[in-house]
Amino acid sequence: MFHRFDSRLPKDAPPPAPARLNKSCSECSRRRVKCDGKQPCGSCTYYKVTNNCNYRVRTKRHAVSRSTLEEVTERLKSREAILERLFPDLDLDTLTDTSREELLAALSGAGLPAQRKQTPTDDGNASASESRADLDELTEAADDGDHGFDEATGQMASLRLGNDNNALDLAIVQRPRSYMGVTSISAILRAIFRLCPWTQQYVSDRVRSLYGSTSDFRPQMIPVPLGSSPHPSEDINQQQVCLHFYFTHIHPVTPMLDEADFRHCYQTGMRQDPAWLGLLNMVLTLGSIAAGNDVLHDHYYELAKATLNLEILGTGNLECVQALSLLGGYYLHYRNSPNTAYALLGAAHRLAIGLGLHREPRKSTQSQGLSPSATSSGTTTSRMDSGRRTWWSLLCLDTWATMTLGRPVRGRWDEETMDVKLPEPATSDDYDGMSLRASSEFCLIANRLQHRFAQNTRITREEATAFDQEVQKWHSELPVALTSFEETPQRLTLAREYMRNRYYNLRLVPLRSMLLYLVQDQAMGKPMRPADYELIKECRIVAAEAINAISLYWTRSLVHCWNTSWYLFQAGLVPLLSIAVENLAPGNDAESSALGRSSLDTAVSTFAEMRQWIRPIDKTPEIITALTEALSTPLDGGQQQVAAYPIEGESGYFRWYEEQLSLSNDLDWNFSLIDSDHYLQESGAPERPKGPILP
Repeated sequence: MFHRFDSRLPKDAPPPAPARLNKSCSECSRRRVKCDGKQPCGSCTYYKVTNNCNYRVRTKRHAVSRSTLEEVTERLKSREAILERLFPDLDLDTLTDTSREELLAALSGAGLPAQRKQTPTDDGNASASESRADLDELTEAADDGDHGFDEATGQMASLRLGNDNNALDLAIVQRPRSYMGVTSISAILRAIFRLCPWTQQYVSDRVRSLYGSTSDFRPQMIPVPLGSSPHPSEDINQQQVCLHFYFTHIHPVTPMLDEADFRHCYQTGMRQDPAWLGLLNMVLTLGSIAAGNDVLHDHYYELAKATLNLEILGTGNLECVQALSLLGGYYLHYRNSPNTAYALLGAAHRLAIGLGLHREPRKSTQSQGLSPSATSSGTTTSRMDSGRRTWWSLLCLDTWATMTLGRPVRGRWDEETMDVKLPEPATSDDYDGMSLRASSEFCLIANRLQHRFAQNTRITREEATAFDQEVQKWHSELPVALTSFEETPQRLTLAREYMRNRYYNLRLVPLRSMLLYLVQDQAMGKPMRPADYELIKECRIVAAEAINAISLYWTRSLVHCWNTSWYLFQAGLVPLLSIAVENLAPGNDAESSALGRSSLDTAVSTFAEMRQWIRPIDKTPEIITALTEALSTPLDGGQQQVAAYPIEGESGYFRWYEEQLSLSNDLDWNFSLIDSDHYLQESGAPERPKGPILP
């Protein structure tokens, strides 16, 4: 007999048995009483707690036996062995977020793009932040961490051609250098050289030709000649000229001194303490440079060094803070010693906090801890207001000097612990106070931006837009005296130009950093999006505005041109970087591309017009011209080569990840005070009248 059966379940098969429930409800279990298993049960009905009558579903226990564990372990090991044979040179943990296309590319031998090594932190744990790894490639976080610098005072008798900021000597010699972040100029130059490799040799040859060939290409120095007078300080008239030029050109930008009180102390000679002498000699040092004398500043600086030593830090007072601010905020940048200036400004900041300048005085009109000073009936600024202006001038100097360093702000301003009021104009015609208040508000925004860029994560497009809107709002609310070319008093002309240059520069810093992030994304193989082309267009628009403003308003003044050339250099690098990006991923916006090249032509022509008012030691015009030629010639000749990722072979000091090449002078306006008669004579430029000229 044959039996037939159907293995399929009948259509009217009963539903699966429900999950088993506990025999007792939760309330009866808690009371430890018998439960009849109903819903609600009799006990809960009797005690009138039917809302608590519920039955828990029993959870199935999954006990893993030893045999099961061994089986799973063997299965895992076999799969890991297969992956290791497929990817012998890769860390399996890094393959988690890898796409199928990248895995296939790795199997074919091309390797994964942007494969990086993880750097252990201090506690031995590996950093898993991909964002930080991206930023490390843009910054000076070298793999070996071998940072250093040498700005010995023994070399101060000569002007340096190169430092960690302008990096002209780095183009021809290898040496340890200080940390530079994503906002630095070197990050832009390294990105250009990575995207357009053919520019490397061109710019290298141009840098070497600027200074001629040397046997070992060591950093060169240009000696500064001393004056013929053995005692230049004995000439009271020269000192008066230096004081005049200081209070005419430098003081309106950072009015930390009480001019009437300072002149009274100088004329009476009633103060001879080290802090006062150091401040006086620093004022004379900067005033002599502003007056166009290339001899006296070295003598006055030597006198200032004799009093501004380590012992002065133990007897801190207001004059000590002011002297260190002038030394670190201006003169050491002029001497091309930015790291020494960075350290001294930090010391001045600590001294200012020690004197309580970061807190607003409440009980007295004279801040405690400040050394007494003579007053006169002509004093226009109280001692308390002088301390307030000193604090904000120091904050401004430190902020301006570190704009392109990308370093932490180290507590420069903290609203929770610092409550000193913003400076206020003493009178309606106190243009110095008006300028300092506007600069202070600007630097508070710049300080927050610098703090954000010093963090280990990328700044987002939304954050960059918010900063840009805040900066534009600040600029729109400036007094007419600081924006109008016709209504600006003569005393504020220089301060107005510096303020506009810094305004455009602060807008460009986040934009060009976003452009560098775009370069990183391209290196990782990410496609260009429409928003990326909009970013390139916005960068070109702001850079064109900055370049056109400089081209329109620059004046034939050494002080103005030295400052303006630095910001013109930074603005010119933005369209250069945009051209390099489009060389890899061409866009279809012809108008935007034309704007970038037009602004570059304007920058080059403006540099040519300004050249005789720029120190020959400053090579920013030549670098911009060389980069423009290097990027334009291959494009016109059809010989360009698209950079491949990763770039094969050695490329010397132009290596993207390991080396820094910043071919600019990190002037800030601190470099704006030097007489270039001696250098113009050596370079064959037309000679200008020597000696100070009083208006």
